Amino acid sequence: MMKHKIWPLTLGFIALVTVSSAAFSAGNERTLNSSYMVSSDSEIHIDASVGAVELSVSDSDAVEIELRVESDDDGWFADGGDLDKVLIKGERNGNQLKISATPDDDMSQHWKISVPKTQRLEVDLGVGEVSGDVPFNDLSIDLGVGDISLNLANGDYGRVEASVGVGDTSLRNFGNTQENRMIVTSESSYRGNGSVSVQVEVGVGDVTLSQNN
Repeated sequence: MMKHKIWPLTLGFIALVTVSSAAFSAGNERTLNSSYMVSSDSEIHIDASVGAVELSVSDSDAVEIELRVESDDDGWFADGGDLDKVLIKGERNGNQLKISATPDDDMSQHWKISVPKTQRLEVDLGVGEVSGDVPFNDLSIDLGVGDISLNLANGDYGRVEASVGVGDTSLRNFGNTQENRMIVTSESSYRGNGSVSVQVEVGVGDVTLSQNN
């Protein structure tokens, strides 16, 4: 079921038409790298604002991050951000690890994140795209405006759901799926016998989830 919180963003859009970190900066962009050790029962949360999140699967026990930030000097509403102050922030609370960039005002973020198999992965992104490959674990993605295209690891899933306020959804290589489209909204779902759950929600944009063969 699509959450009600996407509707204010959808209607508003229609009405208007990063443990340690090393950095390299050049001009109006800066690149940072960081690594965090995790275990099989860890829950990883990626919190991003505007830009892109590119995911890949790692065989190690660490989350490896490369973050490129760009000052939004040419934005309609922004004067550009201070790239020298940007840091990748990792906050732990029990088995939970929350990763974000601070400050994140007036700049775009381009994340490349290599993730091992853990208990759960969550990604929150305001505007942009989420793409790449993800391991076989619980997954939750919330995107305001943009597109999601992900390859899900092969496995016995219990539930896979994709919902969009304005746009289209597609589930590939999942066998029997249910499709529900009404005017501009779209929902696609799959039910299996496993315990792993995938839930993806987008306000405005498209979602494609493909299971690797």
